[in-house]
Amino acid sequence: MPTPSQHKDASTAQPTGRRAQKREQTRARLITSARTLMAERGVDNVGIAEITEGANIGTGTFYNYFPDREQLLQAVAEDAFESVGTALDQVLTKLDDPAEVFAGSLRHLVRHSLEDRIWGGFFIQMGAAHPVLMRILGPRARRDLLHGLEAGRFTIEDLDLATTCTFGSLIAAIQMALSADQDSNDDKDQIFAAAMLRMVGVQAAEAREIASRPLPEISPVKPQ
Repeated sequence: MPTPSQHKDASTAQPTGRRAQKREQTRARLITSARTLMAERGVDNVGIAEITEGANIGTGTFYNYFPDREQLLQAVAEDAFESVGTALDQVLTKLDDPAEVFAGSLRHLVRHSLEDRIWGGFFIQMGAAHPVLMRILGPRARRDLLHGLEAGRFTIEDLDLATTCTFGSLIAAIQMALSADQDSNDDKDQIFAAAMLRMVGVQAAEAREIASRPLPEISPVKPQ
């Protein structure tokens, strides 16, 4: 039979658990509000008051979760990009050809931006040089390029420059895809991937063939 102290411990644990859950839900609302507004207006054009209004909480409550706007931006970026990066890691395990891995990852990113346009808009607004974007996704792109180089599939003179060019081109491709009519986006991912393969030395005909291969299925992208 439970002792009085055990009853007390159980009764206090339940409210604590509910408080923690409510806190996580409020934090998630702040992140979602910030990501949506920043995707629409730009990273630097959204204030704390607008974010809290979108999350339906008081402005003062914001500081219970984040010390400042920059820390929120960090959390938004990590939430947006880490889950996508983890999903893309599955491509590496399902394909043997480094050229197909590189093309497949780029195609998945373009497709994901069209399926989740808020994510795509936020990706564009962050820009290729943002430290969080490059910290999370940069090493993955560099890894795929290096594998292609070591396997003799790619011709790359400067690996770091190739990585930066990949992200710059990816941002432009996503921006173009998001601004185009949806009916015209059927093969945008393939065209872009083929162009990027050409950039690293794959011949045109082979690049088009690789970029048109069936994409491996990956688990759905879920926020952290």
